[in-house]
Amino acid sequence: MIELLVVIRTALNILAGLREPVRRVLIQPVLTVMLLVLLYGGMHAVRESSLTDGFRVAFLESDAGHAQRNREMENGVLQAELRHFVESNRLIEQLLETVLQRIPGAARVRLDVIHNGVVGLSGTGLLRYDVTHAVAAPGRATDGLVQNKPMSEWTDLLPTLLAAQCLVRATGDLHSQSNRSRFAAMAVGTIMACPVADVQGRLLGALLVTWDLSDQPPLPSALGGLMQLGQQVGAQIAAILDLRGPPPWPTAAASGG
Repeated sequence: MIELLVVIRTALNILAGLREPVRRVLIQPVLTVMLLVLLYGGMHAVRESSLTDGFRVAFLESDAGHAQRNREMENGVLQAELRHFVESNRLIEQLLETVLQRIPGAARVRLDVIHNGVVGLSGTGLLRYDVTHAVAAPGRATDGLVQNKPMSEWTDLLPTLLAAQCLVRATGDLHSQSNRSRFAAMAVGTIMACPVADVQGRLLGALLVTWDLSDQPPLPSALGGLMQLGQQVGAQIAAILDLRGPPPWPTAAASGG
């Protein structure tokens, strides 16, 4: 910064020592160059949030140093994203464990998340879902974590979930052959699905609680409380997922009822 001021002062002294016709010709381009230099340095100062660092980056730092600083910044952002990802996963798993503990007889709880991760032949994004988290009661196997499953498997669930409601079904009554086969392989007899929806009504996924054939399914008198718990936890998980970005989720308004 001091060196820059010295250069400016020297230039002004040179102009002052010139004869009037020469000074009149040179003063405008010299002032223009000085103004551009100040603006260039000022832009870097704003970006760096420091006058000294800004002028250092603008006029003194080499290309290698600039590239190194960019790599350090990118690595810092990556580390912050990784920490956020780990923390959000921990919170989701805690919420699933809470559901499992508060629902008597439940065998497992899993989280399905909708995403727009597959592109069709027309170039249009096709909605899919992933099973991203799963917990199970002692002695029970968890649901397998799978990716890019077709939304057609949600035929039995989607209308009710888009209406911001939970539903309970016997697995034998499901229309999706792949779902029936998957649940039959794990000896699942009953499922409860609740929406994972944010405050704007966007459906981000579903919370699935399952009871095995050997378990006592939930009593009708208890369903109201279980569904309320599922909706509350679903909303909390949606708030966590919403911090990861704004994908184009389907909303309740798009369900037509």
